[in-house]
Amino acid sequence: MRGRAISCVLAITLTTGMLSASAVIGSAQARPANSTKVIGSVAVRSCDEVTSPGSLTWCGTVKRPWDPRDNSLGSFDLAFAVVLPKSGKVSKPAVVGIEGGPGYGAVASGQLYAEMLHPLLADRALLVVDQRGTGKSSPVACDPDASISACAKGLGDRFDLYGTELVAGDLSALITALNLGVVDVYGDSYGTFVAQVFASHHPELVHSLVLDGAYPVTGESAWYPTQGPALRNAYTVVCERTNGCGSGSTGTIALLNRVLSKVRAKPISVVAPGADNRMHLVRISPRTLTGVAFGGTYGSTTYREFNAALLALLGGDHLPLGRLVAEYIYQGDAEPVSVYSSGLNIAVSCHDYPQLFDMSEPKAVRKEQYADAVAAQKNIDPNLYGPFKIAEYLNSGIGEQSLCMPWPIATRNPWKIPGPPGGRYPNIPTLVLSGELDTITTVAEGELVAAQFARSRHVTMANSTHVTAMGDVYKCASQLVRDFFTDQDAVLAGEGGQCAAVIPPIVAVSKYPIKIYDLEVGVTQTALDLIDRYLQATGSKGLGLRGGSWSAREWAPIVIKLEDYRLYQNLPVSGTVRWNYDTGAVEVRAKALGRTFAGNWNSYRVGAGAHVQELR
Repeated sequence: MRGRAISCVLAITLTTGMLSASAVIGSAQARPANSTKVIGSVAVRSCDEVTSPGSLTWCGTVKRPWDPRDNSLGSFDLAFAVVLPKSGKVSKPAVVGIEGGPGYGAVASGQLYAEMLHPLLADRALLVVDQRGTGKSSPVACDPDASISACAKGLGDRFDLYGTELVAGDLSALITALNLGVVDVYGDSYGTFVAQVFASHHPELVHSLVLDGAYPVTGESAWYPTQGPALRNAYTVVCERTNGCGSGSTGTIALLNRVLSKVRAKPISVVAPGADNRMHLVRISPRTLTGVAFGGTYGSTTYREFNAALLALLGGDHLPLGRLVAEYIYQGDAEPVSVYSSGLNIAVSCHDYPQLFDMSEPKAVRKEQYADAVAAQKNIDPNLYGPFKIAEYLNSGIGEQSLCMPWPIATRNPWKIPGPPGGRYPNIPTLVLSGELDTITTVAEGELVAAQFARSRHVTMANSTHVTAMGDVYKCASQLVRDFFTDQDAVLAGEGGQCAAVIPPIVAVSKYPIKIYDLEVGVTQTALDLIDRYLQATGSKGLGLRGGSWSAREWAPIVIKLEDYRLYQNLPVSGTVRWNYDTGAVEVRAKALGRTFAGNWNSYRVGAGAHVQELR
């Protein structure tokens, strides 16, 4: 992503305290592939990493020192892409999209940012950056199976040079080099953490902030105590908002308590299909159920299926719950480090996040401090993550409180929560978005973040999971982001976002019978199950709950082909399900037991009549 300057400069000026941007891109807008130019002082080349109607994308790198205070440690190439209007006219603040993880680079997600912001890009630039240690910015390559110590050892003298303050410094230097002036910032998940640090350490560059799936830089506990209440609330409201779910003692949390009692006494082993198109022997245990339950926050499938799967297990059928466990554990081959860096995740977590032990102490001391902290927490609130026990949470892979125990002591750049200098955030207009069902970055955490900014508004998207504006099929959170970047004062005063309260609920599966005799209902539920499997899968192929297979191709619509796909033991279904992810339109054409079925509905509308009919 390198280019050589042959044309004009993007000039942006600041007047009377507000951004008054004017861009002179010159006559170089309709350029052949691999053309080059200069933006600010940075040479770039045309690229197609991000595409947006009416825009051109330019990619490049800038040299950044690993340690701004010690040039002997060398430098790396900070990779970025900037999207500019073809017209060459930029009159509004550029938008910076900051990706989460930690471990994901933003360039690969640039298309999602561009689609979310598209109506604004007629007169704005969009900047996406692979932060140090991600994407094409010297990604941290730790063996996923290696120890934490081995990961740190592999980083050598740079193990403590991935903290968010340094990331914010890189971003500041790049924005300045590109001469973008004051920018609007959209951060999602860990990107909200970066955005908060960037805004507090470089306030002169920030016009406004959107924090989507936010959690606080300061004021957080290493126990993340809002996660347990968020989990209980999420599964409760999904069930309560589904007709026939939760009557009597069949609410999800009540069922989960009963299943946990059963598998605490004796874990259950079952062979079930994973997300990797393979069958696996898995153990249904408190540890794996913790992972499944909290991991449900990343999509709708577990919220839809958990209640019925728990009920099936209590009735003697272990397969539906075993499938959720297998899909959680077996995700297929790890993503390449250029896509996601687990090592960067560790390096950031062990430098910036709150800990239960003193990171300046050796491992033996940390181990004692950790044991004392766990013992104390069990006495204070043993139901912190209820219905799961604290030990179950900590051993599940969701709880990472012990992650950094083996991490080296950093003396040059010690562990430190990168809070705002002086203890207070600058007076920057801030919109905080939370998903009602998010158990990783919770509504309560979003409220805490919003309270730390003097000019802020916190909007909770009903029935929504983790990160709400990217890939927004309900066109609510994304519109509010655009409204905010257009007129911060109006949105902070309460305009827009009323749609947040009426996003349709997730409809839970009622039950998983082993056999079914109403063929129209059976084929309908098979189609719904197939869409869930597509969302769970790590590839374009998968297996049915009780046999058969599916494969997917194309996009808009996604075409999913069934081959004797069995959600029910006695009902093999073959045919196609066409699903338009953007609009929710579903079209089913299938055969089962020598009969033909067809149906159309919208998966994003409650009461839209998900049903197939037999064609006679």
